[in-house]
Amino acid sequence: MKKIIALVLALVMIAALFAGCKSDKEPAADDGAKTYKIIYVTPSTASDFWSQVETGIQQAKKDYEAKLGIKIDYSVMGPAQEVDAEGYVSSLENAISQNPDAILTATLNIDPTVPKAMEATNAGIILNFVNCGICNGDMPENQDYYNQFYYCSNTTIGEMAAQAFLAAMDEKGLSKDAGTIGMQMNMENAALDFRMQGFRDYMAANAPTLTLTDTQYNGNDSADAQADAEGTISAVTDLIGFYAGNNVTCDGVCNALRAADMKEGVVSVGVDSDDVEIAALKDGYLSAIIVQDAFTQGYKCMENAILTAHEGKNPEATKEVNVPPVIVTGSNIDSEEIKFMMSPYVK
Repeated sequence: MKKIIALVLALVMIAALFAGCKSDKEPAADDGAKTYKIIYVTPSTASDFWSQVETGIQQAKKDYEAKLGIKIDYSVMGPAQEVDAEGYVSSLENAISQNPDAILTATLNIDPTVPKAMEATNAGIILNFVNCGICNGDMPENQDYYNQFYYCSNTTIGEMAAQAFLAAMDEKGLSKDAGTIGMQMNMENAALDFRMQGFRDYMAANAPTLTLTDTQYNGNDSADAQADAEGTISAVTDLIGFYAGNNVTCDGVCNALRAADMKEGVVSVGVDSDDVEIAALKDGYLSAIIVQDAFTQGYKCMENAILTAHEGKNPEATKEVNVPPVIVTGSNIDSEEIKFMMSPYVK
């Protein structure tokens, strides 16, 4: 009898042991709803752009918790500033160590991120990149080391900037027979170079008589960008405007044009948006801004992670999905659609 009791107790203990080994990947919520742990590793907790991406992430979380009857254990981590590459890698390592169902992230430093992406993917973690990934988007690579990448093609940004530039010339009645465009960017970067080359290629095909300066790089410093633009204004006698490839650079260009009170006879186009650019656009010192849809990129990135985890497979047909930007001008900046895109919120 004692042997039988001992055997029963042993079987009970074994059953309890297996019950305690439920997967960390899909813990059950108290109400029985399936729970997925998802971490957003941001390049900067202080950036307006990356916070707009997170707003899209939060909206997708809210929508799909309601739609699928699931729960998302969500958290965000990352360095305060984009320049803190070591802080970003440490945050990614921290996220991987938590063994979540999915990690959403963007990286400005491809080389140190690739081995971490390999580690996450080999651990069975769904790894989705948003906006900036371990490939250039226009030149896909490292595809085995992530699940999905939603981005805005830098070539598309450059082409649309050139389209907006020529449209603004037409609106101002400026001739395309001759003239020089000042080209400015924050830094040389394998991905960002497509943003400048896309502009150059479009202009070469559609306005070949216009001259483009060599690209001036300012190290992502608006004061240096302003000094560069002021130098171009002084040196180039047939200047017809500027193309500024990111918002910090465009801030400097806008400040230079405002200081010189140059509105008429020049066109200026920037990329992304901030308060300086918006004010310059409304005041006539900036002709157009090419604005990425950060909210949609973030939403799609989270949506895909949830569906991949829930359905057991990636629902996208291709690993890289281009989310095109929008041309913002004085005529549409006050529309509800543009206002939401530039200042999104969770509905």
